[in-house]
Amino acid sequence: MGVGPTAIADERLVDLNTAARRAGLHYMTVYRHVRTGRLPAVQLGGRWWVDPADLGRLATRVPPGRTGRPPRWGERQQRLVDRLLAGDVGGAWALVDQALAGGAVGGDLYVHLLGPALEEVGRRWADGVATVEDEHRATAVAVRMVGRLTAHVVGAGRPGDGTVVLGGAPGDPHLLPVVMVADLLRSRHVRVLDLGADVPEASFLEAASRAATTGRLRAVGVSLSDAGRARAAASVLRALRRAHPGVTLLAGGPALKGRDAAVALGADEWATDGLAAADVLANTSPGDAGDAGDAGDAGYR
Repeated sequence: MGVGPTAIADERLVDLNTAARRAGLHYMTVYRHVRTGRLPAVQLGGRWWVDPADLGRLATRVPPGRTGRPPRWGERQQRLVDRLLAGDVGGAWALVDQALAGGAVGGDLYVHLLGPALEEVGRRWADGVATVEDEHRATAVAVRMVGRLTAHVVGAGRPGDGTVVLGGAPGDPHLLPVVMVADLLRSRHVRVLDLGADVPEASFLEAASRAATTGRLRAVGVSLSDAGRARAAASVLRALRRAHPGVTLLAGGPALKGRDAAVALGADEWATDGLAAADVLANTSPGDAGDAGDAGDAGYR
């Protein structure tokens, strides 16, 4: 039964906090569906109430993960690139609001919108079309966007067993790829220790050892956005291989264009984004790791 004016006394109705918990969504995600009219609700005593049956139908219309994407991602990406380069925080967020209202789920916003837009900004800078000032202005807007998007991407739910350690290669200052991968992994209920950008090799080793001591170390991921830091990334992966044989080593980031490049650095697997990394972890047992990294080390010594 849908929510209506006469349904307020229906004991089946639940508030938005309960609805979000049952659906495994963030409170703000459920509230946004109410605000845009996609989820019927009534307001009583300053709180919104919904019928769980309507919540179930909403879940079938907006599947989790990569599906439920609104059309014309490419068009949205180009418009976001323009807003990033212009330093227009409000205009950039308006595009996010439109995507959410159109049915996008949290992870879509990183995988299909913000991530590709940032890659395009990077390409323009590398080609000399965008200046350093342009790139810094775009990054500043993107940082503010990620701060607001995290709640939409991560959602609710208890993390599983084990920890994934993530960080940027030593000397690589690019933070956003690490943060977005961490958020996407958390959206799949993976426990993440996010070390940020430009992580020294010793810090990678210390964090991995701590995770292994206090629980189960599932994997370590090294992000590479600056191709000039490839040797440093390879050194980290070699050191991790020696210290934690059998633990899955992941490599990704804008500077790595495929699995062969990641394996050449010494990783076991390559992930294009956090959802892909979660898929790799779901299909990889600790015993699978340990051989891939030895083949390509020589090129980065």
